[in-house]
Amino acid sequence: MSLIKLKNARSWRPQGLRPLYISVAGFVVAFGLRYALAPFVDEALSMLFFAVNCIVVSYLAGYLYSLGLLVVSIPTAMFFFRKPFYMIDGINDKDIFMIIVYTVIVMTASIIIEWLQRERYAAVLQQRVSETRYQLLIESDQARRAEYGKQFESSAAAEG
Repeated sequence: MSLIKLKNARSWRPQGLRPLYISVAGFVVAFGLRYALAPFVDEALSMLFFAVNCIVVSYLAGYLYSLGLLVVSIPTAMFFFRKPFYMIDGINDKDIFMIIVYTVIVMTASIIIEWLQRERYAAVLQQRVSETRYQLLIESDQARRAEYGKQFESSAAAEG
């Protein structure tokens, strides 16, 4: 059995403005949680909630929205949750390291999730095609049997 090549496997993600709403809501929740937990969470984890949000959005809406959120989340985290707070006075080695680490984590997770979602979508489409072919085969077989039955009855009536 040959595998079906699907060119529309990338259409697994929701269409319209729903992914944008998911992204904005996730960003607001991540910012709110990080802001509420700021006294308890170290400055080194300034991007943690944003990274988790990017990964969840990647699962729900696709990797493009996730990477867009990452681009917005990095300056937000650096401005609000890194010392000196509410100001960007330059980027030091620690900031560059944080940006690289979280970017690599989010990009890797997003790419893997996108690949798995496309494979899942392709499997669902192949299952639907297989079920349709099976139904057509059953209908064809029933029609053939009905035709054979009519021929058998007409030949039996002609002999008798």
